[in-house]
Amino acid sequence: IQKHLADVYGVQGDLQLLAAERDKNVRIQSANGTLLLKITSESSEVLEAQALALQHVERVNAELPLPRVLPALGGSHIVELEFAGRLYPTMLLTWLEGDVLAEAQPPYQNWRKLGQLVGTLNKALRGFVHHAIAQRHLVWDVMRADELLPFVEGLQPVWCAIAKDHLTRFRDQLKPSLKAQRAQIIHGDVHPRNCLVADGELSGIIDFGDMVHGPLILDVVAMLSDGLHEEPDASKLFAETVHGFNAAVPLEEDEVDCIVELVKVRLLAAALIAHAQQQRGIATTETISVYGLPALAALERLLGQEAKLTEVCRRAVGLNARSSAPMLDRRKAAMGAKPLLFYDRPLHMLRGQGVWLHASDGRRYLDCYNNVAHVGHAHPRVAEAVSRQMHTLNTNTRYLTEQSVAYAEALKATLDPSLDTVIFVNSGSEANDVAWRMANAWTGKRGALCMDFAYHGVTMAADLLSPSNYPAGKWHAPHVRQLVAPDVYRGPFDTSQPDVGERYAQLSESAIMELHAAGCGLSIAIMDSAFMTNGILDAPAGYVSGVLRRVHEAGGLFIADEVQSGFGRMGSHMWGHQRHGVLPDFVTIGKPVGNGYPIGAIVTRSEILERFVEETGPFFSTFGGGNAACAAGLAVLDVMQEEGLQESAKSTGAFFIKLLQNIMQRHEIIGDVRGAGLAIGVELVMDRKTKAPARAETARLVNMMRAAGVLIGSDGKHGNVLKLRPPLVFNTDHAKQVAEILDNQLAKL
Repeated sequence: IQKHLADVYGVQGDLQLLAAERDKNVRIQSANGTLLLKITSESSEVLEAQALALQHVERVNAELPLPRVLPALGGSHIVELEFAGRLYPTMLLTWLEGDVLAEAQPPYQNWRKLGQLVGTLNKALRGFVHHAIAQRHLVWDVMRADELLPFVEGLQPVWCAIAKDHLTRFRDQLKPSLKAQRAQIIHGDVHPRNCLVADGELSGIIDFGDMVHGPLILDVVAMLSDGLHEEPDASKLFAETVHGFNAAVPLEEDEVDCIVELVKVRLLAAALIAHAQQQRGIATTETISVYGLPALAALERLLGQEAKLTEVCRRAVGLNARSSAPMLDRRKAAMGAKPLLFYDRPLHMLRGQGVWLHASDGRRYLDCYNNVAHVGHAHPRVAEAVSRQMHTLNTNTRYLTEQSVAYAEALKATLDPSLDTVIFVNSGSEANDVAWRMANAWTGKRGALCMDFAYHGVTMAADLLSPSNYPAGKWHAPHVRQLVAPDVYRGPFDTSQPDVGERYAQLSESAIMELHAAGCGLSIAIMDSAFMTNGILDAPAGYVSGVLRRVHEAGGLFIADEVQSGFGRMGSHMWGHQRHGVLPDFVTIGKPVGNGYPIGAIVTRSEILERFVEETGPFFSTFGGGNAACAAGLAVLDVMQEEGLQESAKSTGAFFIKLLQNIMQRHEIIGDVRGAGLAIGVELVMDRKTKAPARAETARLVNMMRAAGVLIGSDGKHGNVLKLRPPLVFNTDHAKQVAEILDNQLAKL
């Protein structure tokens, strides 16, 4: 080393070998001051990347207290040292004065300053790129922590179970979401042994040997993980460090909310790396005593404090507290003592992305139920369209504006030309309500037909068409009659009988006669084309057309409620009624049309609207057709086309149904699997011969799936049909995951 220093760098002096995990660091007391020679066993490219990173930071922010790279006599920054027949790349650096923070006396406690310093470094590295770092495989990279799962068995049983649970959850839930966060080349190992203190102040950050390309939040995680060894007050450490980092690099909400979980993962990684290296006989004293042994002790301090520390981090960056513990009490106090909530243990949701919903328990859940987020939760295209429009204009349809006209034109283009008029409202409920009023004006009648156990909304009129809103025996609507559901699995007719669709359709005749006898006449019949609340039925061919024919013969009009079945959900067609080969008088839409932004519409014939206006005067819904709502609707249509979501619903749905049918062969409790596209029902029965509904088991299974990380629902008159109705961005990989978990949970049921 002496000869190498003299020949290559022209430096002479006393040498001292410093402790390090991988690289060799040599302190040089020379006539020109103190220097540091770094000798690495990694490639020249990796060491060159460190040199270039330091030079980049110096150009961006020369005030950052970092080592400076000194060139060799020939001008190169990286020169190889030959030793024992092998070449080792070397780099010469200036020496930074100070003691390592971990050994400072008195102990260093200004975590806010450290957080800000590391944030400033993180910001300075923002524009630095290097292929050797981007492709680097480093065991200390937290994004690879799940690769340590094979070593968990060597831990004590209690820690083995904890490590397996946390690393599995990291692999399956947290790691995929981290890939969507801001990422760059980061220091990767900013901790108390890589930070220097002189006279009580921070004097430097050293050792760029663990640089990786990864989520920028990992620099915060590294500080906190190892800071726990130095700071007994975890709340203070987290609050001050995060606050300081955020002052330099404002953190995003999803970054803040994953900090605590990532700290636990890094601590587990430290323990497992030390254990693995000890097993292989290559562990250094530093690995075991500094990283391995204290890691589990620090982790033990965190367990049980996750929610509290997450709130500490949120407050540190100015986000509202989201402690889930009092949320249910707050909900009851503010919104009623008997809240209608999903699952035995309600979920406190924080954010959504695609098919995933993130909850306050730190987990993400695969959403296989919510059809409102039609093109995926928080789709950036829809959010941007609404935001841009809200910043420009958001008024009503009494003015001429581009968005409402353009969206009406776009909707009409997907339907039969006879449906030539669009009326905008706020929701599917309002759409069905107003469509019925229009039909009354056209027919002069007020009677209606709906399906047994149907759901069409919550307004006074739509509620009368929604028997499923009521407990058994409580629904009462004198001018409405229910039709027998075309259920070929448990209804009066099945596919073994000829003309089964016509047989079910004939049952509507008596209901029509009853309305005439009661003096109501027939104004409308309304159907959800997917028969969702009936248990997602495969209505036999000829049924819907048979009912529609009888309705028209009786002078009534037909409403195709496409709130749940439309917009490509059923795969083969854009609209559910098209799948049944019928032409309705009204198409009503809501929910998915705005991907969560409230908008609804009625599409009908111009002559029907004209009659309605003659009878009742001009119709106007203040928020119906507002610019932002129509911008959302246009964006949803654009996303569907650009991402091929209708075609995906068709292929993914067919694939999903096959998986479910395979599961059915292993579990007798499944009586039937049915549906089309991404509207799928799985009916559970106590006995396949008697078809006795497994209602209690269905409710229990829905909660078991929730506990396993998948959100599904249930429906049907007997409450025994699993409702699988995910956003259309749900793909075959998601289907496999749901099917695997469902198979496992059925085995435990």
